[in-house]
Amino acid sequence: MTGYRLAAVLVAVLCCQRQVATGVFVGRKLREALTEVEREGAFIGYSEAPSWVDPNPRAAEPSPTAQKPEAKVGLFDSWDIAADKEFLKSEAYKNMTSPILLSKSPCAILLPNFIKEEDAREMIKRATPKLRSQQFRDQPDTRTSWGTVLWGKDNLTAGTVKRAEDLVKAVRSDGLEVKRYRVGEKYNSHHDYFSSPANQMKDDRIATILIYLQAAEEGGETFFPWAGGKEKIDPRTGWPYRPLDYNRECEPEAKPESAKKVAVPTGSAVLFYDALPNGKMDSYSQHGSCPVKKGEKWSATVWARGRDRFDSNDNWKTAEILKMCS
Repeated sequence: MTGYRLAAVLVAVLCCQRQVATGVFVGRKLREALTEVEREGAFIGYSEAPSWVDPNPRAAEPSPTAQKPEAKVGLFDSWDIAADKEFLKSEAYKNMTSPILLSKSPCAILLPNFIKEEDAREMIKRATPKLRSQQFRDQPDTRTSWGTVLWGKDNLTAGTVKRAEDLVKAVRSDGLEVKRYRVGEKYNSHHDYFSSPANQMKDDRIATILIYLQAAEEGGETFFPWAGGKEKIDPRTGWPYRPLDYNRECEPEAKPESAKKVAVPTGSAVLFYDALPNGKMDSYSQHGSCPVKKGEKWSATVWARGRDRFDSNDNWKTAEILKMCS
């Protein structure tokens, strides 16, 4: 790629990333920029691609039928996602490997095609006979999914976990938890970490890698009610002062103005950081799973930990992927 062309592509990508960070995903311009970057071997925000990215990506031209109207709100903060879903089915998206920045607060990144669809189907097959209700006894409406944890040393299970850990430079993780959501099932927004702001745990979770094994036909989006980092947080609890109707938080008329949600296709993943680079937990990483309206949603989660309890290693802060949110 010539210096002029590289500069042009980077300007286009940076422009699009700025719009994405504010909740607007400009379809055609971003697709063209990403496709050009893939074709020429460049990588968004880096001098070279991180080791987990395919060094020889195959990029196809966007399908004419996958063109998205410029006026549409896009992949993130979209309550009318039909156009996005068409693009996510296109050949251009299927061959993408470069991460896409969704938000800087919380730091949220889309990982296209994180696993193969046949691997996703195999995980579902293995998990199905082991599923158990995940409802809380004292709050049965908070989480209505069914789930299990997959353990194993094979490439499917251990290999997927290892790739997720390496991506964020984690020292360990909590295994691979598979969840199934049927129509009406959901998980109200919550934090994945355990620490309170006043009592930080050195070995707490620092990042969540949420892999979509099977996307619902409708609903089931990943939801961030306080995206943008502007809501006032109670320093004693780590939760916003503002009340939230958790049973209706995904509904357009009940959601906070700052709320964002992500429609993720099968095989792709969302990485979001539970901790800030300064080591404090990020209150804005509060997230949930919107109710499934049609079909079934299956996900696999890797909760990454940045250090062991008695370890002072903060190597996770040097992960290349984290630089996208700086």
